[in-house]
Amino acid sequence: MSDDFKPFLIAWNLTRRCNLRCDHCYLSAGERDSGAADELSTEECFRVVDEISRVNPHTMLVLTGGEPLLRKDLSDIARYASRKGMMVVVGTNGTLLTDQKVTELLDCGILGVSISMDSLNAGKHDSFRCRPGALAGAIQGMEVCRRQGLAFQVHPTVTQFNVHEIPGIMDFAHQKGAKVFNLFFLVCTGRGEMMSDITPEAYEQTLSYLADAQGRH
Repeated sequence: MSDDFKPFLIAWNLTRRCNLRCDHCYLSAGERDSGAADELSTEECFRVVDEISRVNPHTMLVLTGGEPLLRKDLSDIARYASRKGMMVVVGTNGTLLTDQKVTELLDCGILGVSISMDSLNAGKHDSFRCRPGALAGAIQGMEVCRRQGLAFQVHPTVTQFNVHEIPGIMDFAHQKGAKVFNLFFLVCTGRGEMMSDITPEAYEQTLSYLADAQGRH
């Protein structure tokens, strides 16, 4: 494969397990004590990492889900990939990030996490994520990461209910010490299949705001 076509970033949905049941989840992830029948074992995950490494050993590998922190072997997979030379990060809803967990992530070579935040209003965020306390958990996760020195980014999913909140969420993320603000747009599949996307005008307004805000942050 030519260097021009080697993947730089791979996002890998490790599991459908999740402690939340977000309205927009394109995987329809939900609470599970164990993975779905098609969830790969640890050894199978190692083989996938080997295959990725053969294509590009310097890939940025995003381990996500579902909620990847529910996999007990997440650290093993991350350590294996980081030793191959990959830049390993984790996509999480943030609610399970304790001091002990963040220390574990740092020890296995994870370079950062991305944390979901869809509103600064607890009622709206928790309703969207279908779990009371979801916003408080995400904010606590940010504070733990900052205290422990694990880089984090904040990513909202833009929908009709929160498109007007994006400037405020961005400012909040900056104040909390986020290294990156990564905006996701709705993928109308899974549980999000029946949700309405924002209007073309709202897309234009949001992207224009991001372009302007990049200089400020």
